[in-house]
Amino acid sequence: MVGSVTGNAGVQQSLNAMLGAYDIAELVYFVRNLKTAQSFLLDHMFPNMVESDAPEVAIDVDVGKRRLAPFCSPLVEGQLVESRQWQTNLFKPAYIKDWRNPDLLKPVRRAIGERLMGGMSPAERLEANLAWEMADQVDMILRRQEWMAANALVSGKITVVGEGYPDPIVVDFQRDPALTVALTGTAQWGQTGVYPSDYITAWAALVLQKSGAAPTEVIFTNSTWNAFKNDPKVLNAIVWPGRTGDSSADLGGRVVKGAMYMGRWGQFDLYLYNDWYVDPVTDVEEPMIADGTVILGGPGVEGTRAYGLIMDPAFNYGPLAYAPKLWYKENPATINLLMQSAPLVIPSRVNACMAATVMAAGADVPSPTL
Repeated sequence: MVGSVTGNAGVQQSLNAMLGAYDIAELVYFVRNLKTAQSFLLDHMFPNMVESDAPEVAIDVDVGKRRLAPFCSPLVEGQLVESRQWQTNLFKPAYIKDWRNPDLLKPVRRAIGERLMGGMSPAERLEANLAWEMADQVDMILRRQEWMAANALVSGKITVVGEGYPDPIVVDFQRDPALTVALTGTAQWGQTGVYPSDYITAWAALVLQKSGAAPTEVIFTNSTWNAFKNDPKVLNAIVWPGRTGDSSADLGGRVVKGAMYMGRWGQFDLYLYNDWYVDPVTDVEEPMIADGTVILGGPGVEGTRAYGLIMDPAFNYGPLAYAPKLWYKENPATINLLMQSAPLVIPSRVNACMAATVMAAGADVPSPTL
């Protein structure tokens, strides 16, 4: 019986060579990839989707101010009041071109998950392989959009860096600077006498002041969640009988891909977020949201996933979220698979969210004293 061989590439290659056409072996399991994209931020704060037939997309914003009607004596002429202002914000989506040359030998070799000695025809393997590659392309574009959402929520900006962009392009959504916070020194979470709950209440009021929308969701990373749940004021509201504001949170250890719902504190739904991406420029894996960060937001952001036109005459320069293209080179025979997209994730009401760096990544949090 052939077992699993790990940690030695030479032994593994020898094992693969042993599994020839005349050896008896059985494929007993197919280990699927679990590092696929998820879309928590997109689904929660960017639910709107628009496909545009223009190279740029626009968002109309009713700016508004909390104006008071002017006092005026009935014996004098009425005071002239300016109409409420609105503005149009114009954005140009980034462009994605995922080009691949699938291995021509894959159709004549056993596919992943296929029984040993093969059970598919070369034509079936070719079709399955192309579907596999296209699904991976869509998955990568979805992860890029989640990355855009994370950047828009954390900094109010998205920076585009890639092939054909000689200089980084910054898409600035003009969020109020007061809504991007970095705590320093003795104000950082996790220190004695610092209560994260007080910060969240104050920040929620600030978001309400700046946007008119009250945040309803708080997104934590691992360190910030530990600091928040160890806040005695939070524990008093959650653990003891007669909880205030119907607060209830899961204080045990839990983690899933994307976001885990951890409960409710007052009006806020609490989420613990974990996801990563591999930067195509540096080839280094980074957290989607840096540890030590807290985000306040919710449906009030009214975010939009906008897709600009596909700059390709094969698609008549039309509006498509995903534009797959397949062509062959005759000699030598080559398959070309291209996936194009022009996505931009826009926080339509940008001041309805805020982010704060409240502590160093992985900082120790002392046990609470009730």
